[in-house]
Amino acid sequence: MSDRDIPADARAEIRTPTGIGAGVGLMLVLINVLWAGSAIAAKAALGGTSAPSRAVGPWALGFARFAPAAAVFLIYLRLTGGWKPISKEHRRDFLLLGIFGLALTYGIFYGGLRRTSATESTLLVSAEPVFIALMARVMLRERLTADQWLGLGIGFIGVYVLVNRGLVLHTSSNVVGNACIALALCFEAYSGVISKRLARHYPGVMILAVEMLVGSGAMFPLAVWEMHAGPWSWPSIPGVLGIAYLAIVCTIFCYGAWFHLLPRLRLSSMAGFLYIQPVMGPVYGRLFLRERLEVWTCVGGIIVAAGVWLLARGEAAA
Repeated sequence: MSDRDIPADARAEIRTPTGIGAGVGLMLVLINVLWAGSAIAAKAALGGTSAPSRAVGPWALGFARFAPAAAVFLIYLRLTGGWKPISKEHRRDFLLLGIFGLALTYGIFYGGLRRTSATESTLLVSAEPVFIALMARVMLRERLTADQWLGLGIGFIGVYVLVNRGLVLHTSSNVVGNACIALALCFEAYSGVISKRLARHYPGVMILAVEMLVGSGAMFPLAVWEMHAGPWSWPSIPGVLGIAYLAIVCTIFCYGAWFHLLPRLRLSSMAGFLYIQPVMGPVYGRLFLRERLEVWTCVGGIIVAAGVWLLARGEAAA
């Protein structure tokens, strides 16, 4: 989602890390610059906040984005010999990963994005390490350092400010949309716990491909229902371009390039490039959608960044 940040199973792909040269650094910059535009593309496909008739729904958008990518990655695994048979004991985990990590995550995320701005959604996604740290503590019983506990608390204060667009609790369309995005991040963080278990047994690209396959399958009937339940027509040209950008650029190209580089680099080195996304997201929102960067949005983003920094510092010291 960040777009998809660091896959939780990424550590399993690291073998002999090397330094980052100029060419590789430029590629990592390009990946994250392109990922940062995912919210803009999704808004175009969803028809903006007004959701006109010539727009796809959240479930249909998720299916259109990930089904082609699943096919491409599965073909790649077959051709390269990267596919491993899935044992019976892991089938339930793959099923849960696809349902929670992809279907529910993106169905709810795109439903929320329809109600809020691309800028706010991008800043909220930058808070995902906060949700992951909480899930790791609750479900995996991972110990947190003092810095990490402090970062967790500060991070959730920032999430509250971003979701609520201020300190006083209220319910507007934007707030509901932001709350949906926060809920989607909870589901994705939960899926990270599942990915961590599967990463001990399967290659990261395979986990990603199966997640997309199962998630797309779960979204398909909901996408059909979505089109049947309301007035539907083929999306507009901006909508088609938005879907193509998400499927081809953000998912097939960016994920493919990320996993191509992953075995050669340190994960911590690659992670630093992810901070390009919350910087570029508001820039894209302003340029393409004329979105205003509200004061409380800036405050919430700064608080979240402080919390994530403390979490990262605590991880380095652990």
